Amino acid sequence: MPKLPNLAGMFARGAPLRAPRFTHLRAKLTVLYAGLFVAILFVILSAVYAAVARNAERIVRDELAASGQVFDRIWTLRARELESGANVLARDFGFRAAVATQDAATIQSALDNLRARLGIDAAFVVGLDGRVLTASSRSRARPNDAVLQAIAGQDAASGVFVMAGAPYQAVAAPILTPMLSGWVVFAVRLDQAEMKALEQLSAIPLQPVVLVRGADGGWKANTWAASTAELEAVSAFLDAPKSRRQASVTRIGPAVAVIQPLAAIAQDRVVLLLRYPLAQALEPYSWLLGALLLLALLGVGVIAAGSWALARNVTRPLLALRDAAARLERGETVQVEAAGTDEIGALERSFNAMAQGIAQRERALKLSTEKAEAANRAKSDFLSNMSHEIRTPLNGILGMAQIMAREPADAAHGQRLAVIRESGEALLKILNGILEISKADPASLEARDFDLGALVRAACAADAKAAGAKRLTFDIAVAAESQGRWRGDARRLTQVLSNLVSNAVKFTPQGGVTVAVDHGDGVVRFRIADTGVGIPARWIEEVFEAFSQVDASATRAAGGMGLGLSVAREMATLMGGKVSVASEEGRGSVFTLEVPLVKLSGAAPAEPAADPLADLEPEGEAPPLRVLAAEDNKTNQLILTSLLEPFGVDLTLAENGREAAEMFAAGAFDLVLMDIQMPEMTGVEATLAIRQGEAKRGAAPTPIVAVTANVMSEQVAEYLAAGMSGVVAKPIEAEKLFAAIASALDGAAQAAAQTAVQAA
Repeated sequence: MPKLPNLAGMFARGAPLRAPRFTHLRAKLTVLYAGLFVAILFVILSAVYAAVARNAERIVRDELAASGQVFDRIWTLRARELESGANVLARDFGFRAAVATQDAATIQSALDNLRARLGIDAAFVVGLDGRVLTASSRSRARPNDAVLQAIAGQDAASGVFVMAGAPYQAVAAPILTPMLSGWVVFAVRLDQAEMKALEQLSAIPLQPVVLVRGADGGWKANTWAASTAELEAVSAFLDAPKSRRQASVTRIGPAVAVIQPLAAIAQDRVVLLLRYPLAQALEPYSWLLGALLLLALLGVGVIAAGSWALARNVTRPLLALRDAAARLERGETVQVEAAGTDEIGALERSFNAMAQGIAQRERALKLSTEKAEAANRAKSDFLSNMSHEIRTPLNGILGMAQIMAREPADAAHGQRLAVIRESGEALLKILNGILEISKADPASLEARDFDLGALVRAACAADAKAAGAKRLTFDIAVAAESQGRWRGDARRLTQVLSNLVSNAVKFTPQGGVTVAVDHGDGVVRFRIADTGVGIPARWIEEVFEAFSQVDASATRAAGGMGLGLSVAREMATLMGGKVSVASEEGRGSVFTLEVPLVKLSGAAPAEPAADPLADLEPEGEAPPLRVLAAEDNKTNQLILTSLLEPFGVDLTLAENGREAAEMFAAGAFDLVLMDIQMPEMTGVEATLAIRQGEAKRGAAPTPIVAVTANVMSEQVAEYLAAGMSGVVAKPIEAEKLFAAIASALDGAAQAAAQTAVQAA
């Protein structure tokens, strides 16, 4: 019959069982259901098999017990038959006379005749001295001395002995003449043929075995090759106490057996082993087990098919949900058809509600984004317009103040001009602070080489003067190892440092301010220490908030909008650095600025020319600098005229961008100063028109410098992209205007020289 797999044994041996990996839910459900069915079926089949095996074993045990009794009866009857034949011969007068006279021929003839008639295998006459006097057998083998001595040592003997490695059942009868003269021994060989004859007497096909173990523990006879397990079971039986050495049915390996003790003539131990394999006992049930297995296989197939169909019904809506989720991720508006009232239907309805909610939130988010973008555009437009509208009158105030400062005046007049200029510059500083907060952007960082010592001195110059006016000490200490060339955003670094120093000077009524600079690990540290009013502990963090100061009284005493420290922190963070403060109220503060900069080798960059106006003044008989200025504001026109004409500049004014483009095309100019916000054509449009005309004529680009109140970072980028050479912010500072003009002219000269070299 087919054997069921021993799964328990596989687990016990630690067999490597790897769970299969499935990527589809349908396959997982199918395998799960089929596996569950197989597990249940395995348990049922195992229970059926165990019940059948137990029933078969019980039947075999009963049959073996009955067969043991039958064999015991047969054994006894054959022993009596042998004993009867031996007694008849031993009492025969002629035979006894032959034994008494030791007539070997007569004895041999009698033994041969009776052995043939009884069908026994061997017949012996044993003398009183324990030797064989005469023998009649199918072989020349003789019993060993131990057997002969055992026969001679008792009146009558019956049992098993071993001769020539084979067991024999024997009976010994005494020969009286009238005194004891010897023994007649009849023996039957217990070979396989004899065992087959015994097997035929049983109701079941047994396999009888006669086993003889010597006194030394070795096996002397084994009529049917017994297994090691059977020999061990028989040894345990023989070694047990005599009270327990009775015929018993036991399980030995795959067979059920009966161990029947037999009498031995010598000191050997003899047993009869009757065994019956359980496999043969289960053969009548093989059809039942086979039918169950076939039904099980059919059941597995049906369960697998049903599971596949069920899983398909379960996974179809899930796949629809997956596809809908993918479309939802792509931004599409989706809804799935909700069918049924079970959990999947509830999931589909929940998905539809979620998709609808997402769509609503996306619309709301889009609307909010549009509003935020509109607000951002409005803010940018407002800042741009505010910057332009405030810078335009400031340009008039500061420009005229600069021009009037060049004219001779008495002390009172000069003092008034200074107040006007300082007030205008303070207003400009506030405006710049607001713009810096609004347009902080990492993309706007401008890295360039600079001399650290010169930068610190330039950033502190104005505040050093203010400190002197307040009779404060002002010290700058740049560590020797920190001197030299560095690379970073010099403009923003200057602004942050200026704001921190200005704040220190503003809130220090007496004592002084110290600026110390050193570096380490690629970070430059600026420590601005003052002996001012200090900051209460509760205000330490608030001082960096925009439009915030310690209290109202400080605001009235020192002035300002509270933007300096806020701008400083914003700019420091933008450059990858930080600003921190340690302060004690009434004893002063220490602000620390840490900025990552790159140390460069070599000499520091050259300082800018001390007098940029020298580039504007004609040398000897050289023609004056021809400048076209596009400016629609009369005040700004007056300022430009007042600033440039004293230096011999040939200045031509244009009222708008269109007029400027036309004048440039008709005349010859060395430089163009271009306002941006003008009627008819903006400065950017005019610049593009000029550049297109130059390209058509094959002329070299003429320097164009934007002079505008629109100086937000994105606006400056637009000007440079249109072809402008530089930007000067309004209000116009004469030094910056002249420096920008000189830089643009130098750049144009270098470009012309390079073109000439390439042409040559």
